[in-house]
Amino acid sequence: MKRKNFLWTVLSTISVMFVATFATAQEVLLTVVDNSKEIRAEFSEADLLAIEQQSFTTSTIWTEGEIEFSGPSVKDILAAAGASDGDLLMTALNDYTVEVPRDAIAGNIPIVALRKDGEPYGVREKGPLWVVFPYDDSANYRTEAVFSYSIWQLVKIEVSDK
Repeated sequence: MKRKNFLWTVLSTISVMFVATFATAQEVLLTVVDNSKEIRAEFSEADLLAIEQQSFTTSTIWTEGEIEFSGPSVKDILAAAGASDGDLLMTALNDYTVEVPRDAIAGNIPIVALRKDGEPYGVREKGPLWVVFPYDDSANYRTEAVFSYSIWQLVKIEVSDK
């Protein structure tokens, strides 16, 4: 009887851990909304990792030393959502918002960094999503405007009408 109870306890614990892990893995990290096309796309970590990843090493004005940032480009996320080419309103976890003109999105820059030095990072470290530019690559990325577009704890991107 003790063995049966022990096995039941172990199986119950494993199933709870599995459900908790699955729920966490599928948690929505980013929502993209484009009302002009009636689009609302939700992305989990797995969804964002499935988009082509970009990476670069740079320093920031908010951190110490150089960090390798990696994640999909904002352009590729918007394409995956099927969004139009309007300007962007980005929202952080704490409801901070910043307007980003579409021409600030060029090629694979900026990225929505999911990893710092190859590791996921949490809210206390400006994560889990941070819009990052390669600041060290060009003085064009070290302006007040670009710094303001570098929103951390990103949770939502809204695309405005043109």
